[in-house]
Amino acid sequence: MPLVRVEVSNEYGLGAPELYREASKEEPKEVLDGVAVAGLVGILRQLGDLAEFAAEVFHGLQEDLMITSSRSHKLMARVQHIEASLSPVEKAVLAQRSHLHYAYTAGSNWHPRIRCQQNHFVYSDVPQFIMDSYEDCRGLPRLHLLDKFDPGGPGSCLKRYSDPTFFRRASAGAVEARPVKIPKDKKGRRIKKKGSWARSRKVSRDASFSNSGRTRFSQLSVDGQISPFQTVPIVDATVKIRRGREVNFRFKKWIWLH
Repeated sequence: MPLVRVEVSNEYGLGAPELYREASKEEPKEVLDGVAVAGLVGILRQLGDLAEFAAEVFHGLQEDLMITSSRSHKLMARVQHIEASLSPVEKAVLAQRSHLHYAYTAGSNWHPRIRCQQNHFVYSDVPQFIMDSYEDCRGLPRLHLLDKFDPGGPGSCLKRYSDPTFFRRASAGAVEARPVKIPKDKKGRRIKKKGSWARSRKVSRDASFSNSGRTRFSQLSVDGQISPFQTVPIVDATVKIRRGREVNFRFKKWIWLH
C-alpha cells in the first residue's frame, strides 16, 4: 500500500475560474477559450507544487547525504586510530617466545569484565530518521478518561502507572495479605513424614529378610544322590547337608571295616 506524501489538486480547481465566468454565454468560443486557459493555469500551479515538493525532498536527501558522509569520515578516522593502536600490541605478541599462557588463561574470567574506555565505532550522534521518531512521539496516554471507573478519584489512574510509591504500597499490602504458615503444623508434618518413612523402611527390611531366607542350590547331595535345582530355606538345607555327610561317613566306615 503506497504512502501518500503529497496530494495534488485538480487543475481546474487550481485554475482561475474568472477567465471563463466573465466570458459572454452567448459566445461559446470565448467560454471554451476561458476554460482552456484556466486549465493551463491549473497545470502550471500543479507543476509549481510538485517542484516545491521535489525541492523539499532533494533538500532532505542532501542533508542525509551530508550526515552520512560525516559519519563515514568519523568512522574512517576511528578505524585508522584502531589500526595505529593495534600495531604495538601485535609486535608485543609476536615478540613473545612462548604462547602457552594463553591456553591456561580462562577467557570466562576476563571477557565479561571488559571495560570499554572509548567506543570507536558508535558515535553520540543519532541518524535523522531516529531523531524524527523521537520528535514525533506522542505525549502521555489519556489515562484521565479512566478515572470515573477508579474508586481513587480524579488523577488516580495516572498516579497508578507513574507513581512508584503507589506500587510499593500495593506490593506491601499484597505481601501482608498472604497467609502465614504455622511452625507447629510444619513440625507435625515432618514428624508424620518421618514416622511413615520409618514404617516403610521396616516393612522393606522384613520383606528383604524373608526373601533372603530362601536360596537356590544347584547340587544337593543327600544319600549319595544329586538333587535338581530347588528353592529351600537355609535352615532346612543346612540340616540336609549335615545328614548327607553323616550318611556318607557311615557308609565309608562300613565299607572299610568289611
